[in-house]
Amino acid sequence: MVLRSGGEYTPAHVARLAGQISEHLPGAEIVCLSDVPVPCTRISLDHDWPGWWAKLECYRPDIEGDLLYFDLDTSIVGPLAAIATTTELTVMSDAYRPERVQSSIMFLPQEKRAQIWQAFTADPVFHMKHGNTRDNWGDQGFLNTFWGRTARRWDRALPGQVVSYKVHCRKGVPEGARVVVFHGKPRPWAIGW
Repeated sequence: MVLRSGGEYTPAHVARLAGQISEHLPGAEIVCLSDVPVPCTRISLDHDWPGWWAKLECYRPDIEGDLLYFDLDTSIVGPLAAIATTTELTVMSDAYRPERVQSSIMFLPQEKRAQIWQAFTADPVFHMKHGNTRDNWGDQGFLNTFWGRTARRWDRALPGQVVSYKVHCRKGVPEGARVVVFHGKPRPWAIGW
């Protein structure tokens, strides 16, 4: 997880998601990159990148090992065993444009992160300034440049386990869902999750 202070997210959101992870993946090491104290293991953010750009710190070379990343507005609703056994780069498909990358849940092997880190840190101001068009939106647009055609997708690897609240949960959470991604509004806590 990543929590940058000063926005709508707080350590309470980290605690909420950490509790869900602990329930559905007992024994998992739960870590949050943050600039404030959090109720789990904290790795300090090194850069002052705003908003979602802070997520790019997950690619830092000093963070060792493979990472299973969740956005703070994600809800874990079932066992994560199958998701946690993933060993190759895996991202979510955008709910509306499935050919594009969605970064709410990602499995990031250490060896795949270096390319992203090197490219972004070569000129972060440029990437943040130009990450504001429909085809190049935020961190997802940046990642799509590298992984749009090559990254494995949760919807193909584990069909039905990672779902969009807006697209897949209109009649309730689908049977077999393990992770519900809330991209945009509403946030899970706004509807009592």
